[in-house]
Amino acid sequence: MIGRSMDRAKSGLTFLILINVIVHLLFRHDDFRQNLHLHKTYRINGGNFSKMLLSMIYHMDSTHLLVNMLSLNRYGSEIFVQSSSRRWHSFFLVVASYAICGIGAFVGIELLSHYHEYQWEQRLEEARWKHRCKHWLCQSINHAVGGDVLSTFTNLWSDWKTSFQFADIKLSMFYYRSIHRIGASGVVYGWMGMRVMTSWTSPHHSRLNGIDYFFLTLAVAHDFSKSPLSLEDLKLSTFFEEGSVDHSVHWMGFVFGMIWAILLITWEKVSNVGFGIVRWRGNGRRLGAMWEEQQQRQYQEQQRRQNSRLVNVEERNDARQRSAL
Repeated sequence: MIGRSMDRAKSGLTFLILINVIVHLLFRHDDFRQNLHLHKTYRINGGNFSKMLLSMIYHMDSTHLLVNMLSLNRYGSEIFVQSSSRRWHSFFLVVASYAICGIGAFVGIELLSHYHEYQWEQRLEEARWKHRCKHWLCQSINHAVGGDVLSTFTNLWSDWKTSFQFADIKLSMFYYRSIHRIGASGVVYGWMGMRVMTSWTSPHHSRLNGIDYFFLTLAVAHDFSKSPLSLEDLKLSTFFEEGSVDHSVHWMGFVFGMIWAILLITWEKVSNVGFGIVRWRGNGRRLGAMWEEQQQRQYQEQQRRQNSRLVNVEERNDARQRSAL
């Protein structure tokens, strides 16, 4: 039964890898290139759910596809296939985790873009307060009119001056929201986050070793350091850094994958319903449970043999005493 349920998880991984490979091959074909054009993929300005799904299976470079699929197969096997719980062997769970982690990564960069907008508004407010007319004549005019009329003109001047002075930052914000994002890297990092959480909190998954933690920490720390959290970082990443890697998608996917794994583990502990359509009877077995049961049986057998020897010794002593009498 466990073997059959593991085959469902393997089928889910194979299905996702085949979808990515097929889309990549169709993109290379001239007849399908128009329907799979880069402009139909996701970007913050004008993005929607269908474009997110297309971006998660869209790879222009064969090397990028190969690296992502190898990573996807590795972490997917450790999370779903090799789990000792049949609940994690669901075909539906594998495909849903792929979509949810990818969408979560895109939602994360949208939140980061809103944070950029918030920082820009704070900069505008500081400039408006700095250029506000504090002369007694301005206060007299505002008091006579019955409102802060002059601030309207000073705010317009301040906004124009700030936008002109920091035009590079404003252009960086527009570029960050307009670029198209493709690839399954956000999903891969999401599954990396799931793997970390299952290693920490799930009794049905194996533990990561020190080397795994070292490389995972190194990768996530590198992407976090390269992510444009502030407006100055956004300007530097736009104008001075080479490459087309969106590091913010990586660590956003990692964080959302950890959250998704926590939700799944919590749901598994409090509910008797499986992650897929099937309702399972009973919970999964923790990794190492078979070895512990074998050790327990050996211990019970040793105790039985020891008790049997004690009984035989007592019977022989009783027989000797009766023969002596």
